[in-house]
Amino acid sequence: MHGEILNLLDGHLSELQALRRELSGRRAAAPGERRKVAAATASAAERYARALSCMLTDVDDPRTAAP
Repeated sequence: MHGEILNLLDGHLSELQALRRELSGRRAAAPGERRKVAAATASAAERYARALSCMLTDVDDPRTAAP
């Protein structure tokens, strides 16, 4: 399980880093674009928390785990 948790964390961190690059890019942004990316970081955190909870409680279906 240790390896699975590290893989999950690595994937989560990679996703957050990609979103950070989008937020910090030096370019003009369309109205609401940065807000959408910021919201995506919250969604990523929720998905990570659900997946980790499932791993720690041995739940097979992530949709059945409490957020």
